[in-house]
Amino acid sequence: MKKRLLALGLGALLLAGSAATASAASQVDFSGYYRAHFSNLWNRTYDTSEDRTSDSGFFNRFNMDIGFHATDEVSVYWRMRAPASYRWGGAAADNNAQTVFVYGEAKQDWGKVSIGRLAAKFYFTGLANLGWQPMGADGSAIITLMNPFNISDDEHDGIRYANRWDNFQLVAQFSRLASETPDVTNEDSKSSDFYLLEGAYFWDGGGASLGFHYLNHNTNTANATNNTANATNRNAALKAFYLNPAVSHRWDSGFGLHFEGKAGWGKDDMSKYEARAEKLRGYGFYLDLDYNYGPGNVNLAGWWTSGDDGTDPDKRKDFVGMGRNFKPLLIAYGRTAGHRLTGTRGGVVREASGSFAGLNFDGGDVSNHWVIDLNGNHKLAKDITMTYALAYLSLTKAAEGQKKDLGWEADLSFQIQLLDNLKLGTSFGYFAPGDALKVGDDSAAATYAWFNTLTFSF
Repeated sequence: MKKRLLALGLGALLLAGSAATASAASQVDFSGYYRAHFSNLWNRTYDTSEDRTSDSGFFNRFNMDIGFHATDEVSVYWRMRAPASYRWGGAAADNNAQTVFVYGEAKQDWGKVSIGRLAAKFYFTGLANLGWQPMGADGSAIITLMNPFNISDDEHDGIRYANRWDNFQLVAQFSRLASETPDVTNEDSKSSDFYLLEGAYFWDGGGASLGFHYLNHNTNTANATNNTANATNRNAALKAFYLNPAVSHRWDSGFGLHFEGKAGWGKDDMSKYEARAEKLRGYGFYLDLDYNYGPGNVNLAGWWTSGDDGTDPDKRKDFVGMGRNFKPLLIAYGRTAGHRLTGTRGGVVREASGSFAGLNFDGGDVSNHWVIDLNGNHKLAKDITMTYALAYLSLTKAAEGQKKDLGWEADLSFQIQLLDNLKLGTSFGYFAPGDALKVGDDSAAATYAWFNTLTFSF
């Protein structure tokens, strides 16, 4: 009996020793949050006074980031949500757990390689890779973001290489967006692929970058087989090239200047099967001048994307739009009911502009409009920050008989750090629609939004 106890004790010591050795060589990091979100949306579909549609509700999300670091050079990153975005009283399916991204990463002097289901941040280009990602009107990433021309707000499978040598930086990325096995005899399998190559040069206070993008979009839905016309497969056989320059600089005085542009040219082979333009092109730019004054920052920004009035049936001139994660305002760029104003029409800019689905992987960039936006933030106290925005929006091109005036929006938000790991956000937005949103002779009614978010972080 004593020998058996001695053997068990030695085994326990060996196991504990091996575990200690393993833990010394590796590390696991956990971080995340639980968020309870309450929103009120009045006239969320931008209709006339007689046809208003409003909504209010509570939403849950639990987000956990796990980093498995085997060594200083090898890591695996995993983001899990459970629930991803659950509306109180909603369907049980909304409560399911999901993997948002999971990828392995190897780092050496020759660079960093990431492979797997890549995080959405890897699809932010231009100014984001130069280090400029200002928050939107509410001052947090929960509701609004300002990432001009970002490619996607979703994660996709792929491989990415990045490295920086002193003043130079290089990023190369391949992503498989969608893939289908053939269901027709002798038919080849189809896939949609995206390629990115971006170089950057940095100097004291700033930097410049130039990106080259290629999109070979052969399929978008499970119905895209045999390259036949299908109403739900709007992006089949789309091939496009893009240039994406950006410049960022900040002076010692506190002023900063940030520019990002995009130009795209493409061909849509679906024009063989239905009445739509074959040749596609588009242009856009974002420009801001900001000033840091200690307790806050004020930013005067403007952006413009080319439009199309529909007079040339063979060409589309609104091929480039602001990215789908470009959310500088609480209302005008709404998309998902859980966080932003939306409805059957989507965001007000997309509804009025009739913009074309260009280089994004989720169904429609926002083009054909321009905006002047004054926004900023100010720290009122140690734990209280105020953010604000005031913007005017207009169409670039208007259809026959349509006005260009989209309207203006005012937003005000407060972020309050209640405890070290507990934050309360409350944001109010007002959108006054212009004549471009008229329904016949009836003007659209004003839209209001009130968002409240309680976030427990760890």
